[in-house]
Order: sequence, then C-alpha cells, then structure tokens
Amino acid sequence: MSDERFPKAERLRKRREFKSADAHKTARVVTPNLIILRAPNTLDHVRIGITVSKKIGKSVERNRVKRVLREAYRKNKGVFKPGNDYVLIARSPRIVGISTIAQEIIKALGPA
Repeated sequence: MSDERFPKAERLRKRREFKSADAHKTARVVTPNLIILRAPNTLDHVRIGITVSKKIGKSVERNRVKRVLREAYRKNKGVFKPGNDYVLIARSPRIVGISTIAQEIIKALGPA
C-alpha cells in the first residue's frame, strides 16, 4: 500500500516559503488549469504549496479546488521529485475532478 498521507512536513505553510519557492524556481509549467512552479529545497522529501486566488470564485469554490489539488497530489506522489518544492497555482474554476487534474500533473511533470 502506498503512502497517501499529506503530513505537515510535506506542506509549504508560510508566506516566506512560498516566496522562496518563487524566487528560486527552476521550472514553471503552464497547463490549462494549473501553473506548477518547482524549486529545489535542502530536504530529502517533496513539499507542496497550493494557491487559489479570489479570481477563481467564492470561498466554497476555492476550497473545493484546493481539496481536488491535495487529493491529486496524494494519489500521485511518485510524479513529484524528492528534494523539490512545488507550488500548484489554480488558473481555472472549472477543475472538474481529481482524475483530470492528476492527468494534467502527470503530463506536465512526466514520470519520476
């Protein structure tokens, strides 16, 4: 059974962590529904940050998008390379489901 948890150690939580990831990004991938930023970190595991702006919609819609992005990460941890921080920025409120977003992430980041 794969490890499908999302502990605090795997999250970008503070503003300075998001700003550092943006300042030191080594890759920026744009897909129809997401922008994915990748930046190296000094840890031996992946950290994920999720950003959904108010342009996406009201709080109910933004929270739904965040849930879908978290679940897509949890189900596809192998795609994300250890030793990197990733910031997932939602571009569209029409994120329909986990499978669609998961396929988009896999296609954008490629196999591990």
